[in-house]
Amino acid sequence: MNREYNDNKMYNSALDELRFSEEAKSRMVDRLMAAAEQPEQPVAIHCVRRFPRIAAVGVAAALVLSIGAGATGVFKSASDAFAGVFGPTADTEIIDQIGRPIGASDTAGGVTVTADAILFDGYNYLISYTLEKEDGSAFDCTKNPDTGLLNVYWNRADSNIGLNAQGAIGSSYFYDENPNDNAIQYVETMSYTDAVTTGGTAKIMLGDLTAVTDNGAETKTIADGTWHLKFKLEADNSAVELPAGQSIQVGGKTATINKVLLSPIGYNFVYTVDGKAPFENAESGQEPASHRDTWDAFSAKLLINKKDGTVIDLPGNGGSMDSHDGNTVCTRQGTFDTILPLDEVASVTIGDTTIPVK
Repeated sequence: MNREYNDNKMYNSALDELRFSEEAKSRMVDRLMAAAEQPEQPVAIHCVRRFPRIAAVGVAAALVLSIGAGATGVFKSASDAFAGVFGPTADTEIIDQIGRPIGASDTAGGVTVTADAILFDGYNYLISYTLEKEDGSAFDCTKNPDTGLLNVYWNRADSNIGLNAQGAIGSSYFYDENPNDNAIQYVETMSYTDAVTTGGTAKIMLGDLTAVTDNGAETKTIADGTWHLKFKLEADNSAVELPAGQSIQVGGKTATINKVLLSPIGYNFVYTVDGKAPFENAESGQEPASHRDTWDAFSAKLLINKKDGTVIDLPGNGGSMDSHDGNTVCTRQGTFDTILPLDEVASVTIGDTTIPVK
């Protein structure tokens, strides 16, 4: 039985969650502060609990087809589109290398939604969107004082990116890069246990933009309508695949490393533990504490060791566990909240084994 960390949370529910690392939250707040002249603090790389698997890192996407109300999106470079996500210190050359502009737009209810660009590595993707009001007014929503993100979500959302793949886990968030204009930004992330087949047309539906008010007590629709976007999804393999097959110890059990993939935007590690992970049936769709205990017991230490001596401790909380034939296949994957140049990485540690990156 396959168990994802979030107990098979549905896509729409995942999109409603606002998950961001502390560093990314701080960076976003700093960008929005009136005292923007303050120098930005250096940002450490941490895995964000947004998505799972990643593999054939790629070069995503995008021969674009605009649809809907006949809107034609304005093309942004990938680095421009993700400037508010990764910050001004991000490696824009890498972003433009592995990302692709999209520019697909649709207009409904006086709001134009444009998918600006995508970063994709075969298993994980991030899409950056811009929402603009045609009348030039600002969106009627507030900012979360703790995160700097907007208290906004889609009431309806669907995507066929990764339609062939299994084990989807993702999240989304809204932010306002420029509080003085009529636009806000939206970032959608998703990861899959299986590799995503490329070459087809990706289709995305977004519906009824909803704001949370009164400290979460109430909600209101601030943009009524349905937006349909589509574009061609293509990718090349630019990930680093490290040697596998090593024996490690995980929670006192013997395990074998099956796959180690690393990209500038994320990672995908797979190992098989000798022994079946016990999962009791959950009532009413709620995850019992025992599931979390089992997850912890089958989680190996995951580290990325940089050449400058920096060690990135990956929490390993995105992924899945598949128990069969007396063994448990554990997939641990995620994306970073900053770009990680692979030439800065010395090695990857899984459990008690360190694998050089050459």
